[in-house]
This record gives sequence, C-alpha cells and structure tokens, in this order.
Amino acid sequence: MIKAHRLQLSRMPIFLLTMLPLAISGCVNTMPRQAADAARQQRVAQDPGAMMRIGDSARAHGDWSTAATFYGHAFNLRPKNPDYVASYAEALVQTGRTDDAIDAIHRTQSEASTGDQLRLTLLLARVLTTAQRPQDAIAILRPMIATHPNVAALHIALGIAYDSSEDFSGAQESYRQALQLDPNSLAARNNLALSQALAGQPAIAQAGLIQLRTEAVEHGAPATDLATIDGNLAIVYAMEGNLNAARHAGRAATQTEQQFQQNMRFYSLLGAPAPAGTASGAPVSVVAPD
Repeated sequence: MIKAHRLQLSRMPIFLLTMLPLAISGCVNTMPRQAADAARQQRVAQDPGAMMRIGDSARAHGDWSTAATFYGHAFNLRPKNPDYVASYAEALVQTGRTDDAIDAIHRTQSEASTGDQLRLTLLLARVLTTAQRPQDAIAILRPMIATHPNVAALHIALGIAYDSSEDFSGAQESYRQALQLDPNSLAARNNLALSQALAGQPAIAQAGLIQLRTEAVEHGAPATDLATIDGNLAIVYAMEGNLNAARHAGRAATQTEQQFQQNMRFYSLLGAPAPAGTASGAPVSVVAPD
C-alpha cells in the first residue's frame, strides 16, 4: 500500500506537487491571520483616538456624514470628553442633525467640571445660534455670564446671539464689554464692526475693519484672522453697493474659486436694491464669525 501510494504521487503533474505545500501552508496560516485581523479591528473599534483620527480624515475631505459616524463612536466611548463632543456636534450640525448635537452636548454637560461647563455652554450657544434659535442661546448665556462676568468669550457669544435676533444695540454692548475685558480681542472688534454695518452704519464699520486689518498685519496675525476680516469687509462693501471692492476683499477671504463665486452671489444679493414696499437699507441678518 505504501508503494502504491508513492507511485500515485510520483505520477502527479509536477506543478500540482509544487503547489501542494503552498496550499497546505495557506490553510494552516489563514486562521491565525484572520484572528489577528479581527482582534486588531476590535481594538481599533474600542480606541476613541483612532475613531477621532478617522473622523478628522473624513472631515478634511468634506465627508461630514462619515465624520459624524466616527466622531459618534468616539463620543459614545468617552461621552465626558469635551473635545470629542465638540467635533461630534459640529459634524451633526453640518449634516442637519442639530437636535442630536444639542442632546450630545447636554449629555456631556451633565457630569462636566466647572471649566468644561464654560466651554460646553459656548459650544451649545454656537449650535443654537446656527440653528436660528438665538433666544435659546441668550437664555443659557445670561446665567453663565452672571456667575462668570469676566470671561470675554461669553460676552462675544452673547453679542452674536443678539445680532442673530437683530438686537444690534444689545450685540454692540456685549462686544464692548468683551473689549473692556480683553482690549486686543480681534473677535470682539471684528464682530462689533459687522454689527454696526448690520445696524445701518456701514461707513463706521468699514473704517473700523480697515483699522483692525492694518493692526492685524502689523502684529503678524495669522492668515485665518486676516481672511475673517476681509470677509467682513467684503460684506460691508457689498452693503454699500461697491461690488468691485467687495470682489477684491472677498478674493482675499477665500481659498477656492468655487467658494469665491458662491460668496460673490451673496454679495450681489446684499448690494441689490430693496424690493418695492420694503425699507431701504434694512439690515441683513448675517452672523459675524466667532
């Protein structure tokens, strides 16, 4: 029997004989490798940092839906982490899930420290204002300011909420209070100027923004800050009907041609004459960048 078996093997084609050890070795090694891959995937699924990195990559490519999914995984693993809820809430807002974003912030707030409560209140106020709920934002900011009156960021957030509700005098008072606490606050000065423009004082706003930009350049402000100022200057120029100046400032405020063209359509609407029967020069509801 042994000889017959050897005889049969000897008659097998050479290529089958050479493949036999490979097939056998493949069967032996596949299971451990699959188990190792499964274990690695399980570890990644339980690693909130890995989930955040995947979310960051999706966000960088403009895929907010995927970003929300992976930020959500990280958040569910570490719901007390304010960094995770901030990214998750932003992605949810970008995908039209504002109520889910608010619920996530409330979940983190329930056990947050005093320092984190400040940060989460600012985050919640921004989400509410973006969702066209400025009165709700004002309602949560006022009590926080009462207990933390020396935090400039709270006054700026309140000013943005007031601007969104078209209470421009209240907004400007909030920005000025922020500037008393932090005279060098670019955000407060920038938002104050835009609020003045919305209140029907574009010339005052323009002068303030030009001065702010000059000082920002002199102090070596980052390009993102200059872009924000340029964007607001473009809005002010458009409100005055100066679309050429708006185009020049708007070009400096954008990074892509598509974004620039979208902004130009917006500037054209701002500079268009008011329809018959409406107040001339009525302020446009635009929220200043934070």
